Amino acid sequence: MRELRVFQIVVGCVLVIPLVAGSTGAFGGIEGMATLFDEDRHAMLAPALRNHLRAICWMFVAFAPLVVWSLARMTERAGAFRIIIAFAFVAGIARLVGRFVDGDPGVIATLFTALELALMPVLVWWHARLIRAQSA
Repeated sequence: MRELRVFQIVVGCVLVIPLVAGSTGAFGGIEGMATLFDEDRHAMLAPALRNHLRAICWMFVAFAPLVVWSLARMTERAGAFRIIIAFAFVAGIARLVGRFVDGDPGVIATLFTALELALMPVLVWWHARLIRAQSA
């Protein structure tokens, strides 16, 4: 099924984001994230906040294997896929809150916000469509 393969490729491309950003934040810390996103690398954060950021970033990486696992049996694991994607959508809402509270985060964060708010609902819809097609 060609459409399924295209869906898997699109999802795979999206999964590069948590794999790269999460790994960079976990092992490169705030300086690694700043370098990745072309921001000021001299951010001052307390050691505990830096430590929490590293752990949270690594948890971000966990989305990738969970999504791959959920797609291995799309029908049986549809709920898992939808929950993960829903959390990604809510991340976009959190970014919007940050925009209003903290100010304009720049182009890269704005692009991520657009992906989270626009693409995630499309992925859920597409996923459901593929499951219906497999059932027919």
